[in-house]
Amino acid sequence: MAGQRRHRYFSRSLRATALAVALVLPVSLISQPAAQAVEEQLPACADPSVPEDVNHASIRLEGPAAGSTVAVDANGKIALTGFLHKGATMVDVSIEKATSSSFTFGPPPPGETNWSASWTTSMRPQNLGPVTACSRAEREPGRYARILRDITVVDLIPPSNVSGLAVGSVTATGARVSWNAATDNYGLAGYEVRVDGGTPHRTTVGTRSYTITGLEPSSSHTVSVVAVDLAGNRSTAPATASFTTTALPPPPDVDPGLTLDPEQGSATASWKPQPATEASYRAYLDGQVYDEFPLDQFCEDGSGNVDGPCTADSVVKLPIVPLEEYTRYAFKVEALRADGTVARELAGEFTTMVHFQEVSESTTETSVSEASQCAGAGGDLYVAASARADVPVPAGSTEIFTGCYRAADTSCIEAFLPPSGEKLMDCADDITDTLFAVAPSGRGPVISSIAEEQTARFLAKPPLLPLTLCANGACTALLAPAVETAKVAVAAPAAAAGTSWLVVIGAGIGIGVALGTLLAILFPGEIGINGILEYPIDHDVDFDTFDNWGADDGEWYNSLKVYAEVIKTTKLVAGQHNLPFAWDSAEDGRLKRVIDAACTAQRGTQGTAGCDDDIVVYVPGAKNYLGVDMKETGTHIVEAMGNGSYPQPPTRAQWFYPARSKDGAKARAKGYSHRWFRTLQFRPNACEPFPRGKTCDEFPFWTTDQAVDLSGQTADVKLVPTTESGPQGNDVGGFYVKCDVDDEDKFVVLPVKPWVDAGGPSFGFKLSGGGVSLCMPPSPPAPGGP
Repeated sequence: MAGQRRHRYFSRSLRATALAVALVLPVSLISQPAAQAVEEQLPACADPSVPEDVNHASIRLEGPAAGSTVAVDANGKIALTGFLHKGATMVDVSIEKATSSSFTFGPPPPGETNWSASWTTSMRPQNLGPVTACSRAEREPGRYARILRDITVVDLIPPSNVSGLAVGSVTATGARVSWNAATDNYGLAGYEVRVDGGTPHRTTVGTRSYTITGLEPSSSHTVSVVAVDLAGNRSTAPATASFTTTALPPPPDVDPGLTLDPEQGSATASWKPQPATEASYRAYLDGQVYDEFPLDQFCEDGSGNVDGPCTADSVVKLPIVPLEEYTRYAFKVEALRADGTVARELAGEFTTMVHFQEVSESTTETSVSEASQCAGAGGDLYVAASARADVPVPAGSTEIFTGCYRAADTSCIEAFLPPSGEKLMDCADDITDTLFAVAPSGRGPVISSIAEEQTARFLAKPPLLPLTLCANGACTALLAPAVETAKVAVAAPAAAAGTSWLVVIGAGIGIGVALGTLLAILFPGEIGINGILEYPIDHDVDFDTFDNWGADDGEWYNSLKVYAEVIKTTKLVAGQHNLPFAWDSAEDGRLKRVIDAACTAQRGTQGTAGCDDDIVVYVPGAKNYLGVDMKETGTHIVEAMGNGSYPQPPTRAQWFYPARSKDGAKARAKGYSHRWFRTLQFRPNACEPFPRGKTCDEFPFWTTDQAVDLSGQTADVKLVPTTESGPQGNDVGGFYVKCDVDDEDKFVVLPVKPWVDAGGPSFGFKLSGGGVSLCMPPSPPAPGGP
């Protein structure tokens, strides 16, 4: 285990060295080259002997003039010119952190001595706006001279016009548009899409398509697209295209006598039985046998109660689960006589519904695009639209555009940008002061919670999760609610942008990707801890003030975030829903054991290990996240995974960490069907006999790579009420969509026994370097509820 910790983080001796260096060196030098490199050449523009902004006798900077505004050229560069006197040698020219040592030399300018020489160079500034240009020469061995000059860089050239605008996938209520990439001399921030001249919708530079929704059937529309560059310039002529939505389609083709009721991840097929001629039924989904069952299996009376024997006044209600959201399916049922012949057929089609997204794709695209533009325009802080009411703008800041600010003092954070590795910013400026102002009072990672709009009683405002976003060498700090920031971090690479997390801690602000490493430096542990079960923390801790995140060399940093999110969310939701739930020391210990076991499975190691970064966690409940009952289904997951203790047999521990298999493709590829537990290969099992009003629940889920016996052992099955099939299908499907679990993505299943016992709803969350975001929050109580 110790060896694994050394592999994952720094060795302890290296940590100690890193901490010593961080404490001794000035902040601006922590990330500089080794000493011998400094002796060969000073860092760009570093010469404390000549600090004044004057022309030194050995070097001249002729252009641009001090205080001037300089526009980048067609290549995104600006020209710098000057000359040298005898004996001086040009070293480099820099604009902020961009440096060039490539020069063109020529004869001296008129009026200068013959032994001088002129020089010119051109370079791309990392950002627009106010910058400092510096030219540096070596006057004599070991002695340097420099000239500083403050200028303002602008970009006046608009991006190219967008070409190839095309409209496709036209429906009665929308369409999808796509276009070719535009070009720009300095750099693109993204694109703006307008429908009928309305509100612009931003996409990132890497997203050249947009889905239009909410239109009327048989209506005509015009869509336009322009490119937006980092200076905010737009294409001179928008690309336009017109289209007409289709007529409203006819209702789904469903035979009389058959009712199909789709939800997000499930559907119910209903029909009246004919007991005089029908003995059983065979159902098909998309041409494949879905189920076969006797006449009485799914019969209900007019009040929805289990009915048997089935009469002509009963209703057969077959749950169809699990299904993918917004997908069209074909269903057919054959009513069979006692001899197996077909008495009648009923068939129809249906389309499942769409899960509501906590943060829309459009919101994420806008934040990434505008943050990229903010960085390129010289902005130091970008505040997403959803957080602008909660962020104090630094005094003296200049607003470049809405939500983007250039701070008066960035002397601290600028020394660490662009980020490299994990660092501690133990200094202060306007940006770090702002980060401290919005951070949890106890510092440490942001632990998300239920959304503000759900209830003002439990949360004053959503927690804000900061990160840095860098594009083309220019960086800005971004502030947004935790769930939105997590989505920005995922979307940024497609926009050619990089991100690093910012975590406020007592000693300063951590910046980097794997911040467990930083915590290992700040909190070196002399005594090893074998899991969070032994960690000095309990359920009564206020995670907004907790500050000991790094004990045992930061090994348990991510496991602690899982623990904190579960404790915090269950407490808040229990109060919101008036549930008979409270943590005690015994249940607290059981939760820690389950988290240790789940994180060890996630790491794929032996013994006990902490979780990694960037994982997604599903916590099943007695109700689904929409508040619909699935008590026995949630209990089944808990029991299958050890009933609050360790799974038995121990090989079931792998079930904590499955991968999604869309529509059960992994199980289907092995020749299995939804009714696998009824086949001779897997009989007898706990789903026999098969009473009326019950269905067979399986764990691991059918939609994972551990379904049936794919994990090397047979899935656990249990009879549960038929009425719970749909709610569970909607719950698991909602988790996949809301928490961005794509096909073959891994996730953690974390069953919490006391939460299910108390009737708590399911929820899901994401771990990142900066904290935790609640991607599938439980729905609030219905109006008039507690």
